[in-house]
Amino acid sequence: MPKNIIVYSDGTGQDGGVRVEQRISNVFKMYRASRVHPDNAIAPAEQVCFYDPGLGTDSGARGLTAIMRRIDKLLQSVTGRGITKNMADCYEFIINHYEPGDRIYLIGFSRGAYTVRCLANTIMLCGVPTNAENGPLLRYRKQIYDIAKEAVETVYEHGAGHARGEYEDERDEQARRFRAKYGSNFVGEHSDKDRSNAAAYFVGVFDTVAALGASGIRRFLIQAGLTVLFTGVASVISAILAIAPSLVAKYYYDLDFWWSGLAISATLVALAVCWFLYRQHAQYKKTIYDFPNKGDKRSHQAEWKSGNFDRLLSRYAGTARSANAIDERRKDFDRVTWGQADSNQLSQRWFAGNHSDIGGSYPETESRLSDITIHWMLEETLRLNHPVKFGPVTVNGAAVAGTGAIGTPLHLYPDATSMQHSEISGMRDTLDAFRERLPRILRGLLANANYEIIKRSIPHAAKVHPTVKERFALGTVIDCASDEVGNYRPEALREHDEFKQFYPDPPPADAPPPGKSDEPTLLTQLPP
Repeated sequence: MPKNIIVYSDGTGQDGGVRVEQRISNVFKMYRASRVHPDNAIAPAEQVCFYDPGLGTDSGARGLTAIMRRIDKLLQSVTGRGITKNMADCYEFIINHYEPGDRIYLIGFSRGAYTVRCLANTIMLCGVPTNAENGPLLRYRKQIYDIAKEAVETVYEHGAGHARGEYEDERDEQARRFRAKYGSNFVGEHSDKDRSNAAAYFVGVFDTVAALGASGIRRFLIQAGLTVLFTGVASVISAILAIAPSLVAKYYYDLDFWWSGLAISATLVALAVCWFLYRQHAQYKKTIYDFPNKGDKRSHQAEWKSGNFDRLLSRYAGTARSANAIDERRKDFDRVTWGQADSNQLSQRWFAGNHSDIGGSYPETESRLSDITIHWMLEETLRLNHPVKFGPVTVNGAAVAGTGAIGTPLHLYPDATSMQHSEISGMRDTLDAFRERLPRILRGLLANANYEIIKRSIPHAAKVHPTVKERFALGTVIDCASDEVGNYRPEALREHDEFKQFYPDPPPADAPPPGKSDEPTLLTQLPP
């Protein structure tokens, strides 16, 4: 019997279930209510789930391991490779559990939302392997992760950070080779070597951001800092390693101990730094052989860049849903647009609140806006011909139709009148508290420090959730972004068809610039 395979990918820093009384995201709440667990009456023959903690979660790292992971995360922030392992982990789970006819559901928040969107396109390109290169598929073995990693690094990331058309023919060829190698071409009434054997049945995302790949001065400073750090560590190690050969040089060849030690140490440091820089370059080098002609070799550097994030929504994907934040203004958290206009396949809704008011992770007493979005996403999964199976879910005390009677309960209390958060104001308060501890002469250095601000670009006819209209009708709202108590009038909706009548005045002179628009992107729905 076909089953549901559900992958949940969480946002940056989110690792639900690790600590008691933890702030958990909507993604983890959905996972907890739908997983196979002794508390849940969900049969593994009918549904299996995988939870992928967000980027930057190192709850088990200690000592030197923690230091090395921090350095690795800095490297990932420069190159945008932070999601590579997350994608491979998720894809490995799918390969281990997939049988023909199974349905794949992908649900994510923040960078986890971007991760599952990319994973959907990896499945579009590579399908689900049915055999190894030279034999049967050994499930639950290291071989599966190696195959998953190959799909992500060799196929999906080919051309990463470049305009899609620049390397698309090469990536499609890599995908064809992968499918032929691992038996994942489409098989049906008419077999198709240019199409994979699987596609995502449902993709649901909460406020997709990427924030992958540092640029400009930030990129330079991180690279320079890491190089200096590596050089320092290499210097200490090389100095220790140089002691023995320096003693030999002194004893047998009467060479000066200090000068010979310095020469040996400097040589070792130079070799180590060259190796470090070479590894960073080679790790992101993508090469295709014998294409387009036999004997050809073509290479390029693949690093994610904000101008060329993946906005593709394959026409082979089933249902796609996106919950978007109206009030997020941090430039680093600008939304990565998706597909073209809304259709039977893709439906996007805009909700009041900032990034985590949409995806969750604030204290439960402050999570009424995120309860609105998770309720919407739950309903979308329950409307499917093959709905996700959940334990008991209630909304304001009433059971949600289609959810179970036994299992880990999920109680929601959506409320359009609830408070909305602002990470910009939170950062300002944190910096102000820190400034108060500084000498007066230094306080001015942090006077204007904060996130760079932009205004979300929302199409004039975009679909907003009914609770946004409820919020507009309120006399006052609790908005942490404002120093005054007033009504709800986000600048991002000033030009929206349904709300522009609420804005009689022109925008303020200090209004932030708009972010990226939802105008259709070329090649957004082409097959592989």
